[in-house]
Amino acid sequence: MNKKERFAIFSIFLVICLIVAVFSGYFGTKFSSLETFASVNHYLAATIYSLLFILLSTFSFSVSVMTSFGTIFFSGYEVVIYSMIGILGSSIIDFYISRKLGRDYARQKIEQRGGKLEKFEEILEKDTFKTILILNAIFFVPPIVSRLLGGVMNIKLKDYIIANFLGNLPNTFFTVYFIKGLLYGNAFLIYGSFAGLIAVGFVSVYFYKGELREILRLGFPRLFRNKN
Repeated sequence: MNKKERFAIFSIFLVICLIVAVFSGYFGTKFSSLETFASVNHYLAATIYSLLFILLSTFSFSVSVMTSFGTIFFSGYEVVIYSMIGILGSSIIDFYISRKLGRDYARQKIEQRGGKLEKFEEILEKDTFKTILILNAIFFVPPIVSRLLGGVMNIKLKDYIIANFLGNLPNTFFTVYFIKGLLYGNAFLIYGSFAGLIAVGFVSVYFYKGELREILRLGFPRLFRNKN
């Protein structure tokens, strides 16, 4: 382990310690205290939430879970903003990790999901930007896939960030308001947001219908475990 890696681990450790210290000092064990803290210390709570989002989703923690968690404490548009900050922040970190560790690392992680790096090389050669965008827009494809591919393929960081932003924004928006609908019993939000998620998924898959099997393999690896 080199100096940079040790420094990165130490930095993460400090961030975790800071978060734990803040939480333990304010919250105790009552969940209601979290809501009180978020309302009284709004910007601090938003900062902590965004940092937690970046930290956890960098290591493949569910983006949907983090987004849903935010709907409890923040308004709809705020959760969309903070979640997008978390998604883009963790995407950039994973981009550099993948680029640093190289193709062997990406191949191993993708094949663990049931896909093949060689297959996605063929897809990416058509239009790297569009592929990263589409993979992010399909809700059942794990975010780590597009992040790994972006790191090892020939795409500029600026284009990668834009593709991630455009691909994740619709699903983040609909997920936030779907959860808000469930929390407040709003049928319009529930059905409208659910329809939006399905529509985004179908439209995205349509653009890569020829590669649908590979995309489904990544989303549902157990269905293809015993198939060639």
